[in-house]
Amino acid sequence: MTEEQANNAPSPAEVPKEAVTQKETPVPSPKATDIAEEERQKIIAEEERQKIVADENRQKIIAEERQRVKEEQELKENAVKSYKKESKKGFGFFKILLVLLVLVVVVVAGGYITFNAYGNQNAWGQNYPYVATYDVLLPDSSELFFGNVPVLAVSAGNDVTLKIGNERQILSIGTPKEFSPGHITVKTYGLTLRESDYHLTITYRGLVENRLDFLISARTSAPPMSSFMTGLIVPSRVTVRPV
Repeated sequence: MTEEQANNAPSPAEVPKEAVTQKETPVPSPKATDIAEEERQKIIAEEERQKIVADENRQKIIAEERQRVKEEQELKENAVKSYKKESKKGFGFFKILLVLLVLVVVVVAGGYITFNAYGNQNAWGQNYPYVATYDVLLPDSSELFFGNVPVLAVSAGNDVTLKIGNERQILSIGTPKEFSPGHITVKTYGLTLRESDYHLTITYRGLVENRLDFLISARTSAPPMSSFMTGLIVPSRVTVRPV
């Protein structure tokens, strides 16, 4: 080596830093590399396991949701079936009740339409063990029908002419008058409901509430007629009050 080359050669202090660094970087040993690879494989395996668990949980949640929806649908269907069943029962009961009500109305209406009282017939006997007294108000000079019996009362001063059927009598105030005995038959649907002889004693009592007032004592061969039956026979313009 010449002197000039010796002078140009770098001293140890002037050696480049990069060269020094390269010399100081340790080379990984084969064991350290294996450990790193093992750790990486563990991380990958853990990530795969977590994906599998997450997928299983998701499938489980989906299955549970499907089962819940299925159960709700079954509950709804059962509720609808029960409602329809109960509705059919209710409708059936209502229909039966309606039919019965219609039948009752028809029977009552038919009974009312076919109801008839036939009076002023000849008496069957002379036995009158029953007595009932009534206060009766009749309109003046108006013919009315009690069943098939026409009744007409016409006032003249203190007297009144009273016609029952074909029998006519003049009544003075306070003086009782007897009318001829008769027989009455009450029927509905062509069936006889009542048969009775009757004998009337009538007393004229004057004018009350702009109508002619009579006290009627009715002796009969059968118990007195019920108020329901009497209501069907007595005209609406007449007032009959038991005394």
